[in-house]
Amino acid sequence: MLGRNGPKSRADGTSDSYSRFHSDQSGRPLRNLHREAHVWFVVPETIQAKPILENCLAALSDRELQQYRRFHFDADRHRYLVSHALVRRVLSHYVQVAPADWTFSYAQRGKPEIANKGVGQLRFNLTHTAGLAACVVTLRDDCGIDAERIIERHNSLGVAKRMFSESEYKRIKELSGRTFLEEFFQRWTLREAYVKALGVGISFPTRELQFAIDDETIRVDYRFEAGADKAVWQFQLMRPTVDHIAAVAMCGEHHTEKKIVSRFFDFQDDAA
Repeated sequence: MLGRNGPKSRADGTSDSYSRFHSDQSGRPLRNLHREAHVWFVVPETIQAKPILENCLAALSDRELQQYRRFHFDADRHRYLVSHALVRRVLSHYVQVAPADWTFSYAQRGKPEIANKGVGQLRFNLTHTAGLAACVVTLRDDCGIDAERIIERHNSLGVAKRMFSESEYKRIKELSGRTFLEEFFQRWTLREAYVKALGVGISFPTRELQFAIDDETIRVDYRFEAGADKAVWQFQLMRPTVDHIAAVAMCGEHHTEKKIVSRFFDFQDDAA
């Protein structure tokens, strides 16, 4: 378990306190994943240069291109393109595989895993929402990430009643305004990250999860089938921009707590 991360933010909404990764002698940060987990952010709406977008499109697989073309709205199509290109470019920072050469297999619930030979221990997870995409990368540990924009949504209290534990719901219904939204999205993103790390679908009984959040640690208490409790969990909440909350969940039967390091990905530098 790990505490909340509340970096200072600049006027453009991005953080000025994200650590830079320390690469190994080959110039790649793979070695650091033995003691760290890495989170990469990008604001898709800021990626507009035609050459960069053409490179992003060229890196997608046939399956991804089919999904890309299904989107009705340009904004959704653009966000999908940039976020999936982000995954491919990020992974190429760890292993000498070209972005277009990454291949993925998909679990029954749709969670992607790396299918390239020789990189089986490298794990990742992706999330994207309006104004932000994020990718978490780990070594061996199952991982999940979720990011949400902090905005009013229809019937948030009803969602909390269905998805949160009874005590969490009682707490949140006493709140209002920005305080309510912050609390709601903290607990929502933690659930999403948890479920994504497990690789299960929306049918998971998230009301059985109860998150204890304080200034230093995040802990989950739960009741579910034997076997799942063998995993050791680590969580972190982040504020990558003033308008977004992100949550990371990592687990493994022999997981040891890792430093979670995050930064914004620069498509321009990567293309140079």
